[in-house]
Formats: sequence, structure tokens, C-alpha cells
Amino acid sequence: ARGNSSVVARGNSSVVARGNSSVEARENSSVEAWENSSVVARGNVQALDMMQGAKVKVSGNSRIVYMPKTIFEFMDFYGIKYTKKKARFYKAVRKDKDGIYFSNYDNDFKYKIGEIVSEPCNDDPAEKCGSGLHISHLNWALIFGAAWSDLAILEVETNIADIVKPNNTDGKVRTSKLKVLREVPLEECGIYGKILARRRKQRLANTS
Repeated sequence: ARGNSSVVARGNSSVVARGNSSVEARENSSVEAWENSSVVARGNVQALDMMQGAKVKVSGNSRIVYMPKTIFEFMDFYGIKYTKKKARFYKAVRKDKDGIYFSNYDNDFKYKIGEIVSEPCNDDPAEKCGSGLHISHLNWALIFGAAWSDLAILEVETNIADIVKPNNTDGKVRTSKLKVLREVPLEECGIYGKILARRRKQRLANTS
């Protein structure tokens, strides 16, 4: 929802509200509130106030959730698996017909299962999209690459000390070094992953 738009969200729907948009959220829907957006939440709605400045009103079992401030809060909020020193994130990449994984941003930047890759990383949390290896929680990676016919989801491991969490991240962080653990089949990526896998099969069937 952008500009001055207005949305009524029901069921298990999900809305990202930006600008001066307004959202009336009911039942089990969820809302990300950015900028000057306003949200009225009823039922079991979860409203995520991304900038702690949106106008959010809740009733019933609805609740307001604020942006995680630390990397540990971020990982707990998005269900990232981690130990004292390392964490496992996900990355959306492209995969060619020869099985080579490569970056969407730079086609010459390759990834290989079991290998460690590194890249200079902007350590300023005020920069939302600075240089570095961008990684995220699973659903963010799925949404980012949803339109790609050659999408592959990689599970990666990085040192927590190397992670930079932008102040107003929408679900991704960046790091200077990571190890590629495996490709995660779309069928293992929850409901949305299964939807993308089914769409891919349909596309292949239509072109064969």
C-alpha cells in the first residue's frame, strides 16, 4: 500500500504500508507500517512498526511489535538459528543451466556449496543497502527472488561478529564473509516456497 491508498486486510493476508496509506487489518493478518502510514488492527493482527513513528491502533488480541534493535533481537524475531558465534541465514541467487549459482547484482560473483566467499562490507548501520554480502531471513529471500525463473535459495553461515544490521532493515542484513552450506529446495521453504515451486513446474510444462 503506497501513497494515499487504503486497504482492508482479512484472513491470513499480509500488508506493507508506506507513505500516507491507511490499513484496516482484521483476523490473522499482519502489517508492516512505514513512514506516515496508519493502521487500525483488530482480531489477532500483528502490526510491526518499522520506524516507531507510524500511527497504529490495536484492539482485541492484536499487538504492536517494534523493530528489533540488536542483531540478536533480529535473529530471534525472524527465527534465525544461531549459536554464540555463528548464525544461519538465507540468500536468493540465480542458478544457470549448468548448476552454477551467481549473484543477481553481479553475474560474475559466483557461489559454490561448501566454499567461503568474502566481500568488503559497509559497517555503517545508517546505510540500509551498503556494500557487502546481503543475507536475510527465509521469507525475505523468497520474496526478493520470486519473479526469477532461475531462483535458488542458499542456506549460508556467517560469524555474528561480521554482521551489520541496518537500523531500518526490512529483513536483510549484510556480512563480510559467509560459507555456503546448501541449496534449499523450494518445497522446503514453507507455503510460499511451495507456491513458487508449483509455478516453476507449470512454466516448465508450458514450455515443453
